[in-house]
Amino acid sequence: MNALGIIFSDMQEWSLTELASHRSIAAIPFGGRYRLIDFPLSNMVNSGISNICLITKSNYRSLMEHIGSGKDWDLSRKKGGIIILPPFAMGENHGLFQGRLDALKRVLDYISSASEKYVVLSDCDMIYNINLKDVIKYHVEKNSDITAVYTKFALDEKSSVHEITYEFDETGRANDILAYPVISGIHNVGLNTWVMNRDFLISVIRDAIARNSKNFSHDVLAKKVSSLRIYGYEYSGYFAHIDSLQSYYDNSLKLLDKNNLQKLFYSETGPIYTKTKDSSPTKYCSNANVKNSLVASGCTIEGTVENSIIFRGVKIGKNAVIKNSIIMQHGIIGENAKLDSVITDTDVKVTNGRVLFGYSNFPFFIKKLSTV
Repeated sequence: MNALGIIFSDMQEWSLTELASHRSIAAIPFGGRYRLIDFPLSNMVNSGISNICLITKSNYRSLMEHIGSGKDWDLSRKKGGIIILPPFAMGENHGLFQGRLDALKRVLDYISSASEKYVVLSDCDMIYNINLKDVIKYHVEKNSDITAVYTKFALDEKSSVHEITYEFDETGRANDILAYPVISGIHNVGLNTWVMNRDFLISVIRDAIARNSKNFSHDVLAKKVSSLRIYGYEYSGYFAHIDSLQSYYDNSLKLLDKNNLQKLFYSETGPIYTKTKDSSPTKYCSNANVKNSLVASGCTIEGTVENSIIFRGVKIGKNAVIKNSIIMQHGIIGENAKLDSVITDTDVKVTNGRVLFGYSNFPFFIKKLSTV
């Protein structure tokens, strides 16, 4: 595929303060054994994109450990592969970048030195499985300046402020774009993935440098919708946006529906790849009782688990009861403990007999390395 992939690891990190306080958004665990970076990265790899740039912002140590050399995505190559670009200041750009356009300014030399004809930009907080070859083909057919991937989705005024919405004419060209509006109803919601010709993107970045523009959504999409040929490619498969602790909880538990699991992980587009770990199979002891749950490898379960997601290396003690909860890797749940609607971050220990209850619309969160 004649395309360069650029992935932003940390857009809208302010909306995920609990989960992203010590890691980048891209490194947030999801689905028992994955990280959010795995989804855009797998989309690109499955579409034949083998030259990928990952732009980081802060707290990216665990992200670098997860990606490693890129071999788990077949990206450990002499030519191309994946490159991780930490934030850096250059010229008038000081401190951390502010928005996608500001981030792209700082990697202009890298983009200019690439040879690919097209560029695919993608965020990490959108979860879906797509064939980007079809998007690029559509981009060429429409002779588009920017092709935006979108889906039809019901918004409310609380969730819409994290979205970009599009209105299209009968030809598919955008005639109105709203960045983070306060609206409700069914709208064309952007999936924060765009295709452009590389030469066009370079011209956009140089114009942004001249005008001191920083925000791609406002300063390029919304402001220039009339002058640019912006077309929309509709995606109709499974989609989830992780833009809050509540949406993380809700979309995680939606994976317990086999239909959602099938659509996301077993799509004809290709599998979702992640870092391979040599964990032993999970041990289910004689008193274990597991129902309607996702359980990763390397766990030891002696209690009851219902409607929950259990990550790698978790230990659940005798007579413990875990319901409607998410237990991230290496968690230890003591004997006779009871958890309902709880999210525990990595390496959390819940001592014997503790009772912790949240609500389906307000899950109880325990931060990393805590002992309760």
